[in-house]
Amino acid sequence: MGFTVKLLLGVAFVWLLLSPPLFTDGACTKEFDAASAQLSRDQGAIRSSVLADAYWTERAVAHSVLSPELCRKRKPRNLDRCGDGALVMAKIPVGNLVCRIYRDDEIQVWLHYDSRDRLSRMQIEMSPFKSLPIPFTDTKLHWAR
Repeated sequence: MGFTVKLLLGVAFVWLLLSPPLFTDGACTKEFDAASAQLSRDQGAIRSSVLADAYWTERAVAHSVLSPELCRKRKPRNLDRCGDGALVMAKIPVGNLVCRIYRDDEIQVWLHYDSRDRLSRMQIEMSPFKSLPIPFTDTKLHWAR
């Protein structure tokens, strides 16, 4: 096999490896939006840290409940400061294989509670998709959107 053929096979292999996230048709963002909408609908089921613990356990989603004291001792890296109440952190696994590989394998949910154990703030995160604008056109390629 000549050098040119090997080079073309290498380019084709890299193209095949990098192309799946270009054709998700918004599946990753739809999955994130569906998880966000589900949590908004189920807000009554997570109105306290005890209920949230049961909610995530029932759905077999990995989660942890940190008391304010434990939060202050082992403050999560992504958290600016610990609040007055418990912090419930859950990691919803992403179902779409392409999204898991090329974007993020989990949707992180942070439920902040006040000193009376009432839900005070809900934070839902997933790594953002990236866009590549094509020069001199109005076209953008979205990576794992």
